[in-house]
Amino acid sequence: MSLLDDVSIVVTPNGYKEKTLFGVIPVPTEGVEESTYPNFTNSDISQWKIASSRATPSWDASEFMRLTYDVASGSALYATFGQTLNSVYKVTMRVRGTKSDGTTAQGSAFGSVGDNGVVGRAISNPTLTSAWQDYEFYAISTGSTFRLYLGSATIGDLVDFDSISVKEYTSADMDVTRATAATRVDENGLVNYAEVLGGEEIDNGDFHSGTTAWSFGGGWSLGVDSAEATSGSSGKLSQTKTLNGKYAQVTLTVSNYGGAGLILIDYGSTGSAYITSDGTHTLYGTYDQDIFEIYKSATFSGNVTNISVKEVTRDNVPRIDYTGGGCPHILAEPMRTNLFDYSEDFSNWNIFRSSLTPNETTSPDGTTNADLVEQDYPTTSVHGGLNNPTDVTTGVEYTYSFFVKKKEYSWIELAEAATSASNVSTWFDVENGVVGNIGSGSTAQIEDFGNGWYRCSISFTSVYTASRNFVLYLSKANGSSTADIVGGVYVWGAQLEAGSYATSYIPNFGTALGVTRNQDIFTRDGIGSLINSTEGVLFVEASTFVNGADCRITISDGTITNRVSIEWDILANTIKGFVGSDGNLVSPATYNQTDYNKIAIKYKENDCALWINGTKVDTDFAVSVLSGVNQLEFSNYGGSLTFEGKVKQLQVYDTALGGSPYDATLSDARLAALTSL
Repeated sequence: MSLLDDVSIVVTPNGYKEKTLFGVIPVPTEGVEESTYPNFTNSDISQWKIASSRATPSWDASEFMRLTYDVASGSALYATFGQTLNSVYKVTMRVRGTKSDGTTAQGSAFGSVGDNGVVGRAISNPTLTSAWQDYEFYAISTGSTFRLYLGSATIGDLVDFDSISVKEYTSADMDVTRATAATRVDENGLVNYAEVLGGEEIDNGDFHSGTTAWSFGGGWSLGVDSAEATSGSSGKLSQTKTLNGKYAQVTLTVSNYGGAGLILIDYGSTGSAYITSDGTHTLYGTYDQDIFEIYKSATFSGNVTNISVKEVTRDNVPRIDYTGGGCPHILAEPMRTNLFDYSEDFSNWNIFRSSLTPNETTSPDGTTNADLVEQDYPTTSVHGGLNNPTDVTTGVEYTYSFFVKKKEYSWIELAEAATSASNVSTWFDVENGVVGNIGSGSTAQIEDFGNGWYRCSISFTSVYTASRNFVLYLSKANGSSTADIVGGVYVWGAQLEAGSYATSYIPNFGTALGVTRNQDIFTRDGIGSLINSTEGVLFVEASTFVNGADCRITISDGTITNRVSIEWDILANTIKGFVGSDGNLVSPATYNQTDYNKIAIKYKENDCALWINGTKVDTDFAVSVLSGVNQLEFSNYGGSLTFEGKVKQLQVYDTALGGSPYDATLSDARLAALTSL
């Protein structure tokens, strides 16, 4: 008998899209069509009703359903399908609004009659236009009636539906919410944003179809599968596209570069970016215009081809992280803000007893944007470096970190100082990856990021409410404040954040108030069909960022009465489990929470057990039966005590892993195998 025979949910770091971390089991499936005529190919629209008689539905000969608003008020379009309570449904529709200034759909929901709340994943205030638009969303059934809420109507407004499809959707894919961009370490060991690329925006980017889709301004002509620029005049190579409001990735290849000055792209009033060399280049920018432009100076000559523009989505994209190499993990971090206004452009920092050379070598993100800081020796033997004055608050714990790579100097010192006299400091050996002397009242860590790069960090509680100089010194040796050679180190990715440990890098390119990465939230609702409330197993392999994390991973119905929860306790080295409101399982042994531990809770009425790393550590034989468990979340029931750490795998089993009939001996053997390291 295989463990996979009884598994109902498997979530691993395997794939993602915007707002979704893909589950492995079950394979996503769609149920039967709930709409009688989803494409309105029949004149019978009697299935659809309007709440409060605020609009009149009718069938159009062009085979779509039309709502004509009779009053200046919003309304609800609804139909009774007999959905399964607390199940997820996929809704797709093709819709348009003929109001000249747009008609807004305020949201959509499943709910019983009289339920005006918007639930589940739904359309968020789309503005309908006179052109047909396709929408797809998911929502959770709270009753037998599907409702689509529409608003912002005036008398005579028209809303047309070319199709409405409603199907039950079964999947273990987890919803991901962060609403900001975030970096991770990718499979190649590079620090970059987790992102999703859209489709190609540019036509004929390789010029195989000649001049098709392009406008050639002064100095531009068609070359061999390229746009060719000749010196003597300036002008634009352009293509009109719907780009306004899009954050985009632009790539192109430049060859035979000559002269000077090529501006890629003119994004509009949001700025532009320069290319001054051969090679394939990748840049990012936000458009506020509907035209793609490459402007050439009068002196530039060369060829441009393989032009690509794709919209980039970074908000709410889950992070599959490869920090440390090996197998990946799901990264779930707290909200943090990089308080440094410039985290990569160190020309905006104070350089003392040293010199700075920008863009001297390849950084941990794989591009040539790491700077070189070199000691001014023998002019002075007192160690030099760079610093950034930044405000801190007394009593707040901070972590200051820097990516550093050895050139001539092997040692650096990170310090928080009002003057040159250091108050909080630690030395780091950036040749061998070793933490040296640690100043009083602080902790330190060094992490290997490959290719000679180390991330050095110090954590401390500030005793000041003031602007403090956060310093990186070059050092002769461990504990030394002197220098003895001409040379330096490479630097990149500085970060100052309020918190007791360093989180993933948050780039800041000049935002004075800091750049914030929101907390990662992972949930999956409406999966009662995948969870056996009567008996089962919740299993996870995970680690937290700190020992004493006080966080949870839970299956529940949103209440304490019906929950199974794995807890990394606020008490260091302690892991617990909870079943319902009366099941309490505690490990008597100690387990470092920052290690990857394999943890399982077996739950069944009056028969619960906690397993950790192959050992049964506690039992509880006085537990009430659960019911209605229908959601999975990286938090406690109700969303508090959010998990912060790394998850390698998560599984839910729909039996207590015994035989059939139930066999406690077999259950123990299978749980030992499941949790063994």
